[in-house]
Amino acid sequence: MQTKQAPPMTVLYYAADTTLKDLGQFWNVTAQGIYREANRLGIDITGPIYWVYYGVDSNPDTVFRLEVSLPVSEAIGQPEGFAFKDWEPFTCLTDLHLGPWENLHTTYSRLIPAVFEQGKQPTRIFREMYLNMDLKHPQNNVTEVQIGIA
Repeated sequence: MQTKQAPPMTVLYYAADTTLKDLGQFWNVTAQGIYREANRLGIDITGPIYWVYYGVDSNPDTVFRLEVSLPVSEAIGQPEGFAFKDWEPFTCLTDLHLGPWENLHTTYSRLIPAVFEQGKQPTRIFREMYLNMDLKHPQNNVTEVQIGIA
């Protein structure tokens, strides 16, 4: 677990309002589509996929904003079904989650109390950076969980 400032970056992203119980509908279509769109536009991919949650809480029925984002070298061309955004630096408390995404709540349950123990406040922006995605062997997944802090 560490506090860090993630660097600014340009991302190609897809946004939707959703709930925790409906997240599964975005995985394959959005992940595959965002890579295809970056390739169609001829822009370099500069990092792994992020899922960014704005205003999420632990209630499975709370509606929040989801952005599935892919870091890219520049914002050029006219994306179809996606948009570009420039991210500011992001101060966060992070930890690695190893294994299936169904168990991500265990990493969050360690990180969220640690935010308050450090005298910080969460910003209600949460990011997951998918460092290794192994759909056939989910025990090999590596995800960096980032909780925005102020």
